[in-house]
Amino acid sequence: MLVVLEYLALTSREKPVTKYHIMTHISELKQQRQDRISQFVDKLEKNGFITSIDTTNAKFYYITENGLIEYKRWVRNFLAFFRGINNLDHSEEDKSYNVKSNIVQKDILMQ
Repeated sequence: MLVVLEYLALTSREKPVTKYHIMTHISELKQQRQDRISQFVDKLEKNGFITSIDTTNAKFYYITENGLIEYKRWVRNFLAFFRGINNLDHSEEDKSYNVKSNIVQKDILMQ
């Protein structure tokens, strides 16, 4: 489910995407059944992390502000976990860590 939220955080802020787009563009989900993807998306929408726009041709999804906040929280927790595993001092790491990932390039971690 986090991979869907991450994908929407990185892409849907510019342009909403369909379930088909999610299924075909997230490599981790290409082998998943369509009903599983629908369950993930429905739960994310029910919890207010994403929202949808119904059109005559398709349903489009994009991340909400709450979804972006939760995604950022997850990323921060993951980084804290990773730093803990590697016994890194957080203050030194924050000063010297040069992030070159899509997350920062897409300005997801801004506050």
